[in-house]
Amino acid sequence: MANHEISSGFPETLNDSEYEQKSLNEMLQELRVLQQGSQILVGFLILLPFNEGFSKIELFEKWVYIVAFISSIISLICYSAPAAQHRLERPLRHRIKFKQTSTHIIIVGTISLSVALISTTQLVLNEVVGYSWSLLGTIIIGLLIGIIWWLIPLFHKKKYR
Repeated sequence: MANHEISSGFPETLNDSEYEQKSLNEMLQELRVLQQGSQILVGFLILLPFNEGFSKIELFEKWVYIVAFISSIISLICYSAPAAQHRLERPLRHRIKFKQTSTHIIIVGTISLSVALISTTQLVLNEVVGYSWSLLGTIIIGLLIGIIWWLIPLFHKKKYR
């Protein structure tokens, strides 16, 4: 039996197979949360060009929209991939390799979602409060995402290795 630290923070004694199954289930559960946010953003962005005023936005804003839309679609694809692959590969014979590959795909999805959220922020704020304030708001959102989603977890990962 191997002693593993489960994400709940409580040590549990699980054999490797049980630990890997629990870890895989946690990853798939996390994806459900990420996927919903990505789906909502994609839905919003799909509807936007069909809005009456969309044709009146500046060319720069249309490019920002394209970046936001493509990034959000990429994030949705990446967040859906592990669940689809899990279903297609059942029964999993290489659970550890599957989790490693899925983790890489999820990170690409999170990078894409970061870009989508930042560019969507710029798009919305520019329309509501103008370019100068949208730039400030976008920088603040970019910094929050960078710090909370990326720097803090990477710092903790490095610190506790």
